[in-house]
Amino acid sequence: MTGVGRSDDSRKKVNQSAMIGAGLGLLPFRFAAPAVAALGMKVMKDVQDAFEAESSPVEQAAAAAVLGAGEFALGSASRAARLMPWAGPIVSAVLTAAALKALGEGAIAYYQWSTNSRDAAARTADASGSGDGASRVNF
Repeated sequence: MTGVGRSDDSRKKVNQSAMIGAGLGLLPFRFAAPAVAALGMKVMKDVQDAFEAESSPVEQAAAAAVLGAGEFALGSASRAARLMPWAGPIVSAVLTAAALKALGEGAIAYYQWSTNSRDAAARTADASGSGDGASRVNF
């Protein structure tokens, strides 16, 4: 699968999750928080699977830290948004959807970069391993 196909497939899943997140955002955050966290983890796993990537323990810890910080910020913003009469739940839903979309887009960008870096390193290794031993500069 090409990088563009992977990105498109990932983006569809991210958009679906953002729409589900918007629905969860209408609920009081203390009830929706576990579902939003699970949805965030699912988004990241879906993107990782689409790019057929494996993550190291350091990447997993970083992802958990980003997800935790995002949940804290989203919870604070949602509670503040709920103070607005009538529009509070709608603003909370939009914030939840936007947070999940941003998380997914960040994961897509990371895995695109990771895949491109890995492919470039493989091409460099292939180019330096072939030939008569003389170094070449390709422009």
